[in-house]
Amino acid sequence: MRRGLSLLFALVVNLCGTSLPAQTNYFPPKTFGDDSRLDHFVYGWYSQQLKGLDETSLFELSKNPAVGSYRFLWLRTFHHPVAVRVDVLADGTATLRTKIASGAGGYDPGKLISNETRLLTKEETRKVVARVNASDFWRLPSYDRTRTGDDGSEWIFEVADQGRYHLRKRLDP
Repeated sequence: MRRGLSLLFALVVNLCGTSLPAQTNYFPPKTFGDDSRLDHFVYGWYSQQLKGLDETSLFELSKNPAVGSYRFLWLRTFHHPVAVRVDVLADGTATLRTKIASGAGGYDPGKLISNETRLLTKEETRKVVARVNASDFWRLPSYDRTRTGDDGSEWIFEVADQGRYHLRKRLDP
């Protein structure tokens, strides 16, 4: 049984790793763990979901120090994947984008079925940025080695701001 699961895991890793174009780098290497196979699997899974949601790479955006972008990716195993992103604009306002795909967060993302955008005021934008900074987000590790599971909800919060990039991943079983 254990050997069969290992073979299935290896197959999924290989399939996920070949499904994305090489030029799309959604995350830095070893973001999701020291085990290269697991890191590769999670990288492929999350990247596939972001691609299905027609989302850009915040990791790539972070190379521009003028960018301020905050994204929450909600991957529920059996429900539609959701991305909520705040992009800070030069005038201090921001755009708030909410996207939903037709698939499931633990499987194929499907196609984009909802894409809503609204403008945030300077005060709303300031509150978003202040809450992230007050949370000590930049010093938190990217993942929690003690929390694992098969089903549930993956919460991935990413920030690209002033040339920096960081993410925090949580599992909510």
